[in-house]
Amino acid sequence: MPSKMPNNGEDLVFQFFKCIEKKDVQSALGLFDDDAVVYEPFSMVGSLHGISNIEPFLKVAVMANSNMRRKIVMDRSLSESGRVSALVTFERGDKTRGRFTFEFGPQDGVMQKIKSLHIRFE
Repeated sequence: MPSKMPNNGEDLVFQFFKCIEKKDVQSALGLFDDDAVVYEPFSMVGSLHGISNIEPFLKVAVMANSNMRRKIVMDRSLSESGRVSALVTFERGDKTRGRFTFEFGPQDGVMQKIKSLHIRFE
């Protein structure tokens, strides 16, 4: 689990990608609410409900992102209270761009955790 929880949505998004880059699945998992949902285009199921189903996805994401450069740009036109959208360009030879939309919920009334993550590649 991260030593300090980020205090706003954009910080949480950057922390998520930092965990993936550092191959720290447990810290990335700690950013999610226990009943979070990840909507992703890679599997046949399309959505993963709960920490126990999100963990294997994060392990694959860590492997897939190994040695990959990424540029993260917040799309503030789509961001609102409790929601942040980031455009991420991945590069390892070819470039691929994806939109990651995070929705947050309060944790202990103060800290935020990821309630849902929608991933879509363009």
